[in-house]
Parts: sequence; C-alpha cells; structure tokens
Amino acid sequence: MFKNKACMYLRLSKDDGMSSESNSIINQRELIQSYAKNNEIELVKEYVDDGYSGTTYDRPALKDLMEEISKKNRAFDIIIVKDLSRFGRDYIGAGTYIQKIFPQLHIRFISINDNYDSKHADMSDTNLMLPIRNFINDSYARDISNKVKSSQKMKREKGEYIGSFAPYGYKKSEENKNKLIVDENIRDIIKSIFDMKLKGYSSKAIAEELNDLGIDSPKVYKEKQGLHYTGGFKAVKGGNWSAKSINRIIENEVYIGTMLQGKSATINYKNKKQIEKDKRDWVKVEHTHEGIISKEVFYIANRMLKRDLYNTKEKKTDLFSGMLFCKDCNSPLVRRVVKYKEKERVFYICSKYNKEKSCTRHSMKKEDLEEILTGIFEGYLVFHENLYQKIQTIDITKNIVDTQIGILQREKEMTQELLSSLYADLEEDIISKEEYQMFRKNYLEQITKLNENIEHRRKKQEAAKERIKNNEKWLIDIKKYKALTKPDRLSIVMLIDKILIGEDKEIEVIFNHQEEVAFLEAMANSREEKTVRKFVESEVCYG
Repeated sequence: MFKNKACMYLRLSKDDGMSSESNSIINQRELIQSYAKNNEIELVKEYVDDGYSGTTYDRPALKDLMEEISKKNRAFDIIIVKDLSRFGRDYIGAGTYIQKIFPQLHIRFISINDNYDSKHADMSDTNLMLPIRNFINDSYARDISNKVKSSQKMKREKGEYIGSFAPYGYKKSEENKNKLIVDENIRDIIKSIFDMKLKGYSSKAIAEELNDLGIDSPKVYKEKQGLHYTGGFKAVKGGNWSAKSINRIIENEVYIGTMLQGKSATINYKNKKQIEKDKRDWVKVEHTHEGIISKEVFYIANRMLKRDLYNTKEKKTDLFSGMLFCKDCNSPLVRRVVKYKEKERVFYICSKYNKEKSCTRHSMKKEDLEEILTGIFEGYLVFHENLYQKIQTIDITKNIVDTQIGILQREKEMTQELLSSLYADLEEDIISKEEYQMFRKNYLEQITKLNENIEHRRKKQEAAKERIKNNEKWLIDIKKYKALTKPDRLSIVMLIDKILIGEDKEIEVIFNHQEEVAFLEAMANSREEKTVRKFVESEVCYG
C-alpha cells in the first residue's frame, strides 16, 4: 500500500435537479483537488459515475473502485468524496461501506463537506454522526423519488412523452421535449413494414428484406444519431433487423398517434429493478401526436401478426396468406404446390389434416377460389354502394334524436318549479320547517339525477351521430376497390376478416365491419322519421 495516496470518487445524478451546478463533476473534482493539495495527499486515480442514482450501488465506476481496493497491490488506500451524498443516499448501504467494509480493508474514507475523516473519527463520530447523515440522505432520496414519480404520472396522464429516447420513427420536438414529432427519414420505412405485413410477409421475411436493402435497425440508426441507445429492440448479427424488432413496431400504438406509457415501474426508490405492471394500470392517451399509419391498417396488421403467415423461398407473398381457415375445425389452411406438365398448380388444405390426419382435406384450388371470390366481391361492392346511397338520405342533425331527453328536460323543469315554491309554502305555514328541509333535499337529489341522465343520453346521442359519420367515411373508402376486375391482396385483407373453406368446397366469407354494416342497414331500412328516431333512441339506451 502507498501512504497518503488517494482516489477521488465523483457522482452526479439526473435527479439532482436544481443543485446540479454546485454538485457538478467539475465542482466536485476541483474541491477534492484543493483539499488534497492542502493536506499533502497525492491523488492517483479518479472514478466517475455520471448519471447514476445514489440509491443504488450498482454503478460501474464504484464497482471498479471496489475491485481496486480489494487488490493486495492496490494503488491507493484513501477514498475522498465531496460529501456523503456523492457516495450514496441509501442509509443502510452507505453505512455498511463506511462502517464495515472500508475499515476491514484498512481504507481511509474522507467526506470533505461533512468534515469526516475515518482516520481521526472517534466512536461518537462513527456511530452517531454518520448514521444521522446517512438517514438525512436516505430521506432526501425518498423525497426526490416520490417527486419524480408524481411528476412523471402527471405527464403520462396528459399524454406527454417521458421516455429517454423517442420511439423509432419519431423524435422529440426541439420546442417541447415531451412532444413527439415524426422523423421524416423513417416515416416511409414504418409504412413499408406495415405494408409488407398486409401483403402477407412474415415478420422474419420483413426483417430479411430490410437487411437486404441495407436499412439500419432502430438501434444502429439511433447510435448513428449520436444517442447512447440501450432500448428494447433486440438485434442480431451486429445490429441487423430481427423478427422481434418487426413485431415490436407492428404492436406499438404510437404509430397511430396513441401514447401508451407506465408499462413498468421500479420496486422502490432503492431497488431500481423494473417490474411489469398490470395492463389495467397502463396509461393510454389517444391523439397525442401525428400518427404514421391509419388505425385500420394498424389493427389489420396486428391481426395478421397473430396468424401464421408463410412465404416461399423466393420471398413471394401469397394472395391468401393468413386468410384461409377450415370451416369444420377452424385450423388455418396451408399452401401446397404441385408441378404438372411443367406448370405449377397451387392449392390449399387443412393444416390439421396435413399434420395429424384428424380432420379432412378441405382442398381448394387457388384458381377456383379466386373465381368464386371475384363473384362474392362484386355482390359485396354493389350492396355497399346501395347502402351508401340510402345513408345519404338520412339527415343526422334532424333524424338522430333521443325523444326521451325532452321528457327528462320537462320533468327537470317541473321539479325546479316545485323547489322554487317551497319557500313560499313555508312562509304561509303550509309546510313545517322540517318538511321544507326534507322536500328541498328530495327535489335537489331528483334534479341531480335528472341532470346526470340527460347528460348521459346526450353523450349517447352524439356517439350515435359520430358512429354514422365514421361509417359513412368507411363506405366511401370501399368505393376505391370498384375498379378492380378481381380481388388483390390489399382489398382482401382490408375488407375480409377470414375465409372459411368447407369439405365440399363451399366458401363462407367473413367480412370486416359486420357490426357497422348491421347498424347502418338498420338505419337505412328505417324509412319513416319516427321509426328512425325510435331506432336511434334504442341505440342510445343500449348501444
């Protein structure tokens, strides 16, 4: 060991807030250098933990320091800190180091601002002053932790982004670091990922496609931006895209403008280990920033994600990938290719039959399926065009009326009149003071309940109007598929949920938006205004 040779330990946490200037690494270093010079101590080494909390002792520089003092031929036998809080804010942990570990290793510990030097400390200093200092630091750490959590909770509930790094495809606004804006360099990549999923690519195939095109993975891209990124995107082969990173993007609602935060939390202010929170406790706020893709595309892509999409070795996507199911056992159908006279014939069979022989073949040729589906599509588009024309005749500002609201409003007015007449009845000795108070209480309660009921029904009425508007937009979107001579991949996944194949080759097509279609069809078939009002009133009550 070398007498009077020391190291300085410096630490700064992002939680130090307003005191960061006085506790800066430079300030700590200069103070320790001045102290060492005045006390004839030679500084031979420096350990710095910048950005690490004092409530945990799992810090890289502190670990290196502990490794050094454990050596027989260590370079120093003195540790100097600016104050005890720089070493640690955990009462028990700091006390263990200073009162047990350092003395056992014959290490001298100096805390300048606390006027503490273990070489000159007597029993009262060691056993009384240090625990008090440690307790104060521990309380400070707990207080800081609670304030940070409270602030973060408020920001989450307002839809403000509080992550260290913006999600891939976004960046933090320069004007407001809690606001996400689209990274235009990445916008088209996000769109292409969802587009490939809709086309029938597996997540692995999408990752391979991006790697072949030389597109940087989220981790590599952020590193090139100068960010020390350690996020959740698992990369392979030195930072390439993987199926897992593709899945994380497709599942992330941030791409439709929705903020979903608070998925995990630390155990407490001392233990920084992250634990998953119940989904019911996640904080979800919609319309917090610009979405890159539509909700329709997002939900369909996630539906495809849950299905077993297959790709050929040539990375070609199949028209019906993830869409065909056995009508009897509901298992997905698998694609099979047979070569006959130098021609390839594609057909589909039940996967359960293919693996276990426990169902039947349910075999269907691709060309036959396309022909049948073309006819079904033609009828579907004609039906929706007629439905759209009928919906156009409904004036939602006049026809979507909950007549019960007017009845409740009149009942409320009558109750208010009775309430107003109570005082006159009391003055004229028609009722007693006790009766006055009882009647007044009852009338006020009735008015409160009526107000709540009226407000509830008004909201339901507006929701019914909004539902018609939204579905009208959806009907307009369907029109773009009229120009197709036969269904393509995009029209199939956007309009169809699944296609069921029977053993005798009968086909049942389950279209998307079935509830919306039923709602609009019922509205359209309500010819008379009175009937329409009655229908919507029912929708308001029970919708």
